[in-house]
Amino acid sequence: MADAREHLIRLLEASAGKEPDTPAEKLRHLLTELEIRIANMAGTGEEVLAIPSLMDRIADLMAELETTGIDLKPERTRWESAQALLRRKAAIFVREARQGGGLKAARAKHSPPRERWWWYLDEWVAQERRRRLRKIVLIGAGVVLVIAFALWFIQSRLPRDPRLRRIIDLEPRVDEALISEDWDTARALLEELRTLNPDNPEYPLLLGAVYERLNQPDKAQSQYEDARRLLKSEGAFYTQRASAYLQVGLFEKALADARRAVELAPESEEAYFYLGNAYEALGKRPEALAAYQRASELAEAHNNSTLLVVIRVRMAALLQRP
Repeated sequence: MADAREHLIRLLEASAGKEPDTPAEKLRHLLTELEIRIANMAGTGEEVLAIPSLMDRIADLMAELETTGIDLKPERTRWESAQALLRRKAAIFVREARQGGGLKAARAKHSPPRERWWWYLDEWVAQERRRRLRKIVLIGAGVVLVIAFALWFIQSRLPRDPRLRRIIDLEPRVDEALISEDWDTARALLEELRTLNPDNPEYPLLLGAVYERLNQPDKAQSQYEDARRLLKSEGAFYTQRASAYLQVGLFEKALADARRAVELAPESEEAYFYLGNAYEALGKRPEALAAYQRASELAEAHNNSTLLVVIRVRMAALLQRP
């Protein structure tokens, strides 16, 4: 990190030159500094927190100069390119900013308006992670087709049990509530599902994760204890709770549980699969690919063709991601 900071400082010093004589020259000087800072964020830690204030200065100065009728087309192009680059590297920016207390603390000091989006990149990154999670949780068209077929089979072939039909009606609504982060609705639906099918361990695990989102740890722990009694092993418990954590966006906890599951059940393709999911959700691509690779090997060895297809779809998508 020290080397990265020193490199950044040398670049800034080399670009400094003489003091700008005019506001337009000052704008170009600030744009150069911004471009250098954005291009060299990795490893610089709290240095990245200089970027939002720098962008404020550029935005204000550009607005001021545009009122005078000066042609700022070249500078406008540079400004838009710098903003686009920062968006592409937003995850790096947020990661480095945490070492200086994070953007939330910086916002508390400056109280920036919402239109200055660069002050809110941490929230944007979190939203992007949730969007990726939705893709991870609803993994691949193949899984969707399998689920759709299973639901059709249950509805069309099995006896029309009102309790079963109510379960079929509630489960998609739980997914909708989780995606929209409506934790109160998800809690109510899962509590009803628990009553309808008290022997399904997935419901108390997911309900426990939702209780954690609602800051009710005691109720969450009670649900986890119920799930433990229903599951056949600790490895299965941590594997399925990792899945529940992924569905509610608690990625760090999902990673911890998936790691524990792999320790307890090293031959479980599902444990490695959720480990890959957690790494992917946290933006750790090499680790995700390694976990998916091991999950693929185990799924193939155990003739788990359905999961094998899903894993390979995830790996292909991850390899294509820039």
